[in-house]
Amino acid sequence: MTAVHDNLLATIEAERAIFRTFYKFFRIADTQESERFGECFTPDALIEYRIMPGPPVLFHGRDDFTDHMSRVPKSQRSLVAHVIGQASIEWNGDKPLLTAYATVWHWFSSTAATDVGRPADWVVIGLVQDEFEQHEGEWLISHRDVRHVAGRVAAGHGPG
Repeated sequence: MTAVHDNLLATIEAERAIFRTFYKFFRIADTQESERFGECFTPDALIEYRIMPGPPVLFHGRDDFTDHMSRVPKSQRSLVAHVIGQASIEWNGDKPLLTAYATVWHWFSSTAATDVGRPADWVVIGLVQDEFEQHEGEWLISHRDVRHVAGRVAAGHGPG
């Protein structure tokens, strides 16, 4: 193989690993295993959420984010389902940036278990931009920026 092919193969392997980490985050969120979020971020990751009105919600490091997301007991957590679309990776030297839209369906915990099959309480579409870097042989998110794209695009309650 030539150097070009070796580099292309390394890029493809890196991008597959980046997508695995990216999608793993959303599986962890959807299965409410928030104590595992640290598996997706570098120790010093900056995580910024600009979804809700008001100032951005910032987390400095994966432990800060994981601790915050794990505070609410599982029995009181809202149910969520993430649908990811239009994802791409751009490289700036050895720094990959993954950009994707995420549609997030939310069901309030107080009613979700008693009203199975009902529409979501609210849905938001966000633009996720994740910078990745290698840490201990894994491609992990070093900076996440999630911004609001569309507001409450669906709302509902049980039929009848």
